[in-house]
Order: sequence, then C-alpha cells, then structure tokens
Amino acid sequence: MVSVTDRPVSPSGHRTDPAPLLSIKGLHTSVRSRGESFDVVRGLSLDVYPNEVLCLVGESGCGKSITALSVMGLLPDPPVRIREGEILFHGQDLVALGNKQMRDIRADSISMIFQDPLTSLDPVFTVGEVMVEVIRAHRDMNKSDARNLAGETLAKVGLPDPITRLDSYPHQLSGGMRQRVMIAMALVLDPEILIADEPTTALDVTVQAQILDQLLTEQRERNMAMLLITHDLAVVASIADRVAVMYSGEIVEQATVDELFENPRHPYTQGLLRALPKVSTVRQQLDPIPGLVPYLQFLPPGCSFAPRCPHALDRCWEEPPELVPDQEGRVFRCFNPQDFTER
Repeated sequence: MVSVTDRPVSPSGHRTDPAPLLSIKGLHTSVRSRGESFDVVRGLSLDVYPNEVLCLVGESGCGKSITALSVMGLLPDPPVRIREGEILFHGQDLVALGNKQMRDIRADSISMIFQDPLTSLDPVFTVGEVMVEVIRAHRDMNKSDARNLAGETLAKVGLPDPITRLDSYPHQLSGGMRQRVMIAMALVLDPEILIADEPTTALDVTVQAQILDQLLTEQRERNMAMLLITHDLAVVASIADRVAVMYSGEIVEQATVDELFENPRHPYTQGLLRALPKVSTVRQQLDPIPGLVPYLQFLPPGCSFAPRCPHALDRCWEEPPELVPDQEGRVFRCFNPQDFTER
C-alpha cells in the first residue's frame, strides 16, 4: 500500500483548478422523527476536483453516509430529505433533477460503492445477470457483448476466475470477492466520480489493504475523482490527497493529507490522531477523546465539540464558529486552535 511519505505529490493540495467536478454548497439534510425534524448534515460545503482522492472522515453517526446519499439522490424520503443547499455537478444542480435524470447521472457519471456488499447485491440474481442488466440499460450493447464487458471489468478489479464468477450468486462469494464485484459494478460504465462509503469495513486487514490498493489503482488509471468515506485515519494516510473532517453533521477541518497529519488545527482532528495506536509501542494505553458525541437533535448553542474540548472558551459555548482559513490555506472551525503535540 502507498504510504503518506512515498505517495506521489498530487496537484490537488491547494486547488488552482478553474472548477470542481462536484461542488456541495450549504447542504442541510434533515430527518423527521416523532413529529420533529432536525438536521443530520448542517451547512456542509465540499468540492471534489478532477483526478483527486478526497477523504471524508469522522465517527459513526456524524453524517458522512447521509452526505453521500444526498449526492446520489438515494435518500429514503420520507423521513430523510434535503432541506436546503445545492449539489452541483459540472454546474448542474442535482437537487433540482427528477428521478430519471438522476438515474442517468448515477449510471454514466457518479457511481457509489456501499458499505455492505451482501445487502447491496440482489441474492436471487447472479453477478453476471445484474451487471449485464446495468450495462444494457445504459449502453447500446447486446447481451453477449455486455457479458464480455462484465467479465473484463471483474478481471480488471482482481476477481479470481471472473468468467466463472459471472454465474455465481452473492452468497457463494467471500466478503472480499463481493466487494470486488461492487467495485466492478461501480466502474463498468466508467464514471467521472466514484463515491466509496466505508468500502473495507467488514473485511479483514489483509483484504482491506488489497481493496484499497485496487481502488487507488483504478482511480489513477481511469483519471477518476474519488470521494472516500471512512472513519479510519490509517486509510486516509495511505490513499488521500485532501481530507475533510466531519463532526456532528458539519465539516470542522479541511487540509491536504500531509498538512493534516503534520499539524492538525481542530481539537477533534487532533484527538483522532492521538487516539491512533502506536505501532512502536508493545504495551500501550490508547488516548481516546473524552465524552460522547452529542445527539444531533440536542446540539449545544455554540461549538458542537465544546463539551469534549479541553481548550473550550466561554465563547465556544455561546457562538458556533465558522470555517476560517489559516496562513497555509487550510480551513478549520475553531475559536481557540492549539498547536498539535503528541501525548
């Protein structure tokens, strides 16, 4: 796997591109529960540029997957809906599109890999039947050619004996094989952007590394942008160009991957890095972030991280901070940033 030190320098650190492929602006996605609505994504703005890997990082429940589903137009409405904001793809607002238009974009331009391939694949159809149906629904291709393309794509993503696997049902494949099938299905129509939502969560460590290497290889060979959603900073270090850290439904810090690991500015990002296991220590005590993530329907009036922050000021409890840039060009949401020190 590519490490943070030997990864080639990407042009996507401080962006100079004229326009992003995907631009999320002021996104508010809300959930209605027991007669009340509250935002699970709060004012999120995020750009994804051509040929880059952007990682969206945060604890479970912070709104990462809801953000991805908002982009894909796959929210279960009701009870979840986009309340406000724009999602621009090549300047076109996806929020305003109808179901048929979004289906075409999902097929041709933006694809997604979901967390659990076993629940994402239909158990009553073979891998080949599903892939051929997807290809023929969006390409003028006969069944034989579509099956050949499906087999070629499965081989490209490293699935062993791909032609035989076309006739396999999902339950007949291992977890790693199913995830490779999901990658192949997402890539078979050659999208411009791939959204990968925790693609290695259910896999063992060895298979995780193989899947991440495969994703990075495909991203580079296809000149494709990738939005990778994860809670694992080790994954971020190995694959990302830029990183957006999410907490309680909002972005709290954005930076290049090198900047983030060398000098994180937000106390939540610093806490995540301190909580990483140190491989050089045989016996170690992990350094967790104190406290609990607040319920999104009962957020404090000021900074959502204030109840867990060792550097919170009176102002932090009263006023929500805005995202502001520092001298290096990164952005973070904090009134009292501290230099990062390992404990």
